[in-house]
Amino acid sequence: MPQFSNSDKQEHGKNAKSALESILLECKNYAYIKEIIKDYRCGYAEYDNAQFYCNFVIVFQDDTKWIVNITTSFRSDRLKGNQWDTYNIKEIDPSISKSVLVYPDDLSQDDKDDFLLYKFKIINKKHFSAIDDIVGQQELFELIENYANKNLSVGVKKDLQGNNFESYISTVLSNEKNLEKWKTSNPKLVGIHYDFFEKILFCFNLDKTTVSKINATSDKKVIGNLKTSGSPKTDIIVTVILENGTEKHFTISCKKTNAKSVSVHQYTSDAFADVLDSENEKLRTLLQKFQENGNLRDFGDENSIALRDELKPHLEKLVRWVIGGYGGKVQNQLQLADYILISDEKDIFIHTLEEYTQMLLKPENVSHFGTPFQWTFASGRKGKDIQLKCKIQK
Repeated sequence: MPQFSNSDKQEHGKNAKSALESILLECKNYAYIKEIIKDYRCGYAEYDNAQFYCNFVIVFQDDTKWIVNITTSFRSDRLKGNQWDTYNIKEIDPSISKSVLVYPDDLSQDDKDDFLLYKFKIINKKHFSAIDDIVGQQELFELIENYANKNLSVGVKKDLQGNNFESYISTVLSNEKNLEKWKTSNPKLVGIHYDFFEKILFCFNLDKTTVSKINATSDKKVIGNLKTSGSPKTDIIVTVILENGTEKHFTISCKKTNAKSVSVHQYTSDAFADVLDSENEKLRTLLQKFQENGNLRDFGDENSIALRDELKPHLEKLVRWVIGGYGGKVQNQLQLADYILISDEKDIFIHTLEEYTQMLLKPENVSHFGTPFQWTFASGRKGKDIQLKCKIQK
């Protein structure tokens, strides 16, 4: 933690609270919560009715209430103050079921470790605590999201959280405080998920002295559909406006998952053949045969060896199409993803398409037909198209 004057500390705390409010407003935009009560105060009936304070009380759609506070430093007096206020607020309003203390994601690892040790003592009942959890900004978002979606089916939850994650990363990249902090290195600024912002921009290899503004969007209407009416690989378009007025565009494909492998592609056998080698009739016939069979057993060993041989010269082209969309029928270049971003709910990992391609092509990732993919079909789609799955690379 930098050495701050008292006025600097106040400004830093104010910025942290503003950043937390931005995160909560995003949660409200996604309908995860229905109400945010800022600067909540209450008191016992026979005493001052504003004696106890918290930064925010949030109200979920089912009327569950949580206290949410933020602090920028690990100080015992501040924590004791939070504990005292939280304990009494819960006593006064029993409908408040949880209290979460948040720290900014841009703290040093030493500062984070102090909070994590305190959290360990709370979780393991070594300390009595009215505070139920201590989390970073990203973990707070996950807590709220998971509670709000707790009654949804796995499939619906996965789709909703994936779409909202893309929107959320767009918000992080467009955040003006993040950009200002990145350009000035001002330690008093906080931003929202600044560590995510910094990691993504580092991968973009931008010169911070030349960047004026950043706008990002995950709007499906802006990104558009492919010429085939399907969805492009691009989930986020990032527009970087330079000081001289010129623009640079960066396209990102996102995967939010804790799974070791995920579905990444689903097209007809003819689409595979057209992209990989449209004149190769043997390849086309083998792909059509696999689509018809839908599995390795029915496809047979002889066909599997033959398809492996036909695919071998096209492995890099296959990966670039599957992961980035290259070779597909796009409306414009912005539908091709040049960066791959993975979220496992704890951190993000971002790679260029070239880096990700080479990671997948490593020998340890070889799967069906010498490719890094598992070949199968989606439920109810046997004989209609081919689905590919692959291991998540971080």
